[in-house]
Amino acid sequence: MKILVTQLARLGDIYMSWPAMRALRRAHPDAEIHFLTRPRFEGAVEGLTAIDKHLSLPVSSILAPLVQENADIESALQTLNESVDALRDENYDWIINLTFSPASSYLTHAVTNPAATVTGYTRYNDGSLCLSDEVSSYFYAQVGIDKPNRVHVVDVMASMLNLEYIESDFAAPQVGSFATTLPETYLVLHVGASEKHKSLSPENWAKVLQPLAATQIPIVLIGAQGEAELAEEIQAHAIENEFVNLVGQTKISDIFAVLQDAELLIGCDSAPIHMASLTDTPTFNVSIGEVNYWETGPKSTLGFIYRAENEEALNAARVGECILGLLQGQAAPELITRAAGLVSYEKNETAQERFQWDLVQALYLGGAYPLADRMEILQGASQLADINQFAMEQIRLIPEKGLQNVGPFLDRAEEVIESISRMVPELSPLISWYQAEKVRVGPGTLEEICTAALDVHERLARHVHVYVPQEALIEQEQERKEVCDGTL
Repeated sequence: MKILVTQLARLGDIYMSWPAMRALRRAHPDAEIHFLTRPRFEGAVEGLTAIDKHLSLPVSSILAPLVQENADIESALQTLNESVDALRDENYDWIINLTFSPASSYLTHAVTNPAATVTGYTRYNDGSLCLSDEVSSYFYAQVGIDKPNRVHVVDVMASMLNLEYIESDFAAPQVGSFATTLPETYLVLHVGASEKHKSLSPENWAKVLQPLAATQIPIVLIGAQGEAELAEEIQAHAIENEFVNLVGQTKISDIFAVLQDAELLIGCDSAPIHMASLTDTPTFNVSIGEVNYWETGPKSTLGFIYRAENEEALNAARVGECILGLLQGQAAPELITRAAGLVSYEKNETAQERFQWDLVQALYLGGAYPLADRMEILQGASQLADINQFAMEQIRLIPEKGLQNVGPFLDRAEEVIESISRMVPELSPLISWYQAEKVRVGPGTLEEICTAALDVHERLARHVHVYVPQEALIEQEQERKEVCDGTL
């Protein structure tokens, strides 16, 4: 078997893919596994022995002709076509898209031969998005900012591939020796972040580090070449701390050696957080801005998260006190700590958020439907049941009246369903599930599409039935019979 795995996201996403790649290798020891990334992040593949071949998609060569003063579209397309043809010529038996982006689905479809199996986002032959498996559909519907998912992305990947992890899947790679002599005992601070707004200013990092000066534990600074000035400013502000500044002086693979013996990694959301999950280094994650820490936080056994909506809301001195407490064996009550099981990090939830997550578990995992504690939920469910019933009746009229006449009514029904999701947020997971299932209705004859669409609506009706009062159900059934009998 020949397998292509594409991971076209950033460094952290590549490292989050490592356990899945190792589990895939265990499940298919004789397969030839190729791993496709962007050239910019190829360093994140060093030491990943689970793959047979690393490939790079020349994104810069494709985009460069498009951003010059006189865009050279023909040159860009030629480079893209050459890359696609080379991948298609490999004749992969199984293509796995771990990127989870609609944009990546075009490449997946382009390199897929007719006999290949596809897992992850791809495209139908008419160009529409294809969610090729149940977990991809789950990701599309429930994962991301302002979504109810509570499962870590690392575990979502395993579920998509129908794999189970073992301890060795989360192991540091065997990489070359690291020349710099490190202190016997030390902490590691990653000075940057995956995005600038998720990081701290040098002044705030100094405030974080000030309580640690009394421990006399050296702090090893790590980061990219472009973060060298930031590291120097941190040192200038935190004059009481002892530093070993390695910012801009390491390869990405060297970071494993630095993390391996560290007492603790301190950092915002970035690749080292996920590298520390492979070395099982205790990790203190300062989580700032729009990020779901339960989806992308540390997977280290001892993982701790200090959460702030933005840097202005962060009490930097208190962060330092929390870190000092951990070094003394005490976890402050405001820290979010690593949990075992389906949910990696428990979230301080509102009643609405708890309802949403429980509803997700009912929809996908066979859990019990949560009890509605607001009248608005029941009212929203009744409205959803009504408009869903209306949509089904319209779909049944398509063979008689034609899609051109029925289509506007169906479009209006979709608008109403979307508005219910906004007005009654507790029901948004159910509506997102429905919308993803509609996406999964692929191209076909009009009859096939109508049959598949009706199936989605009928399943929606069964789910929403739980929250519709019995009297409303009787009334709906009576109206349906009257429509069928021609009395309305």
